[in-house]
Amino acid sequence: MPCGEYFTDYGSRMGLFRWRTQRIALVLGLPIPFLLPFVIGGGTLNLFAQIYIFAIAVLGLNVILGYAGEIVLAQGAFMAIGAYSTSRMLGTGAGLLPAMIVGGFIAAGVSVAFGLPAVRVKGFYIAISTLALQFIAEWFFLNDKAAFIHGGVQQTVPVDVGLLGSFIRISSRTDIYFLALVSMLVFALLSLNFSRTGIGRSFRAVHENDLAAAVLGINVFRNKLLAFAIGGFMIGFSGGLYAVLIGFLDPSFFTIELTLQHYVMLLFGGLGRVWGALLGVAMVSILLDNLQEFFNTYAPDATSLIPVLFGAIIIVVLAVEPKGVLAALGQLKEYLRKWPYAY
Repeated sequence: MPCGEYFTDYGSRMGLFRWRTQRIALVLGLPIPFLLPFVIGGGTLNLFAQIYIFAIAVLGLNVILGYAGEIVLAQGAFMAIGAYSTSRMLGTGAGLLPAMIVGGFIAAGVSVAFGLPAVRVKGFYIAISTLALQFIAEWFFLNDKAAFIHGGVQQTVPVDVGLLGSFIRISSRTDIYFLALVSMLVFALLSLNFSRTGIGRSFRAVHENDLAAAVLGINVFRNKLLAFAIGGFMIGFSGGLYAVLIGFLDPSFFTIELTLQHYVMLLFGGLGRVWGALLGVAMVSILLDNLQEFFNTYAPDATSLIPVLFGAIIIVVLAVEPKGVLAALGQLKEYLRKWPYAY
């Protein structure tokens, strides 16, 4: 006689939320971020908004690296392209949402252009080509002579803009928080569904073994470029949101350090997993913020030790569980499920 939860058809087996506990957790947990602005404020609200924005960027990185297996070292450059493009588009009065979408498409186009070497090389060599984009972007946005393109090295982003033209004004930190939250939920849902589509499975096949994927009839080069396009769009879109959050643009916000930080977030949470990317962004952002606050309060002369301590924590965590925190939580769940009989 069947008992417990089980699947009776393929559709329920492949469902987005398959287990009863997942559906209960979704119903109970989803309202919490929408209620947060009523109980927190100031810097904490900005921190959560930044987490949502970085989550979109890391989900884009997850598409390129986690799904398709292409190493890209230009996360900061893509976000800068999205941020400066959004700022330029806002000047036309198009509205924030069209501006961010245009910024995302421009970042996607540049991402595809620098992914073209994938037709001949892969792995480390693709990483070097995208690293070149990072340095080219920093030089470009620091160049005053290119101001007619990017609009100026340093720019102030309007704090009161319409979402579509002059409609639905975004004029406060709370508005930006909700916009970042909704955008993150949309991209997270798309990413969860994307991993189950034929294209997502093609990406994973290319990631596992591109030669075997080609033998099976998968166009490896086209799928790699598609991964660059999708990931680049998401990262560029997040760059536009980030520009609105910080309200001021400077190339120093989009350096290689930002790229490495997003890599740490993705590896810390769990490469190739949407929930891992979200968990990694949240934990690393909160850890960095608490370290900064602790040193500012108790040891203001030793703030230079923050990167050292942060790096040591990351190394210890990845040494204990190389697959990330999400994999460690999975092992804990299995242990509790079998407890007290470990067989």
